[in-house]
Parts: sequence; structure tokens; C-alpha cells
Amino acid sequence: MCRCGEGSRRTIAARGHELVFGGYDKGLMGDVANAAVAAGGHVFGVTTTGLTAKGRAIVEGIENVEEPDLSTRIKHMVSMSDAFVTLPGGLGTFEEFFSVMSQIKAGELKATCALLDVDGYFKPLVEMLDLSCETGLNSCDWRAFCDVFTTPDDIIDWLEK
Repeated sequence: MCRCGEGSRRTIAARGHELVFGGYDKGLMGDVANAAVAAGGHVFGVTTTGLTAKGRAIVEGIENVEEPDLSTRIKHMVSMSDAFVTLPGGLGTFEEFFSVMSQIKAGELKATCALLDVDGYFKPLVEMLDLSCETGLNSCDWRAFCDVFTTPDDIIDWLEK
């Protein structure tokens, strides 16, 4: 459950933004999507045949499309989005984050990217990415195309700039 408060979770809808996400009623993104729907926001989900078959619940009240696999799902979400915000999550979240970051770095995608660092969740990842730059293992500074925030309101302000 997001410690950012119900009002913050509804901010995306209250400020007139649409949400594109993985579609399922789990984790922080599920909380954000449910709050955005409750606030009258437009929410678009992209689910997968395999995860749906495993019984994952889809957020009610969203516009949803089902893709055959995770790779196609990411491509679909990327094609619909102009900015990317990563909230704490699991393997799928990390796959999506690194896929978007790699596409931006390679010049294949022109977009902005952010991490919402709830309770220091992404601190080890930020340190690892900084170290990859300091040691020369990463050819560019990842912070040139990704910002780190600690509050949802700061992210929405950033998106609106």
C-alpha cells in the first residue's frame, strides 16, 4: 500500500492526466489505478494472456487490451506513453524500467523517465546505476534521462513542465 495518502494517489486524475499501466489490481500501480478510476480519471491497462490465465485480477473500470506476451505488452505501453514513472515493484517492473531506459539511451525513444522512491526502495538501484557511470561501465549518465522523486506530487509537477 502506498504511504503517499489517498489524495496523492488520486492526483493523476485530479490534474487531468491519463494513466497507462499493466492493468492488474496488484501493488502500488494497482492502488494508483484504482484511485485514478475512483476519481474519474481515464486509465488504460495492458495485460497479458498468460498472467490473466493465472488468475490475476484486472482493475475494474479501465479500458484494457490483452497482449500475448510481456514483450508485446511493453511495446504497447511504450507506444501509448510520453513519460514513464516507475513505482516500487518486482521483476516485471524492473524489466519495464530497464527496457525504457535502454531505448532512451539508444535514441530509439524520446521520452522522460522517473523513479518514485517510496521509503528508499530504489536507493540500492540508484547507487548501482551511479556506480556504473563512475566506473565507466555505462557509456552515459543515466540521470540525463531519468529523475528520482520521493513524492507523487513532485512527479506530477515534473511531468507538467
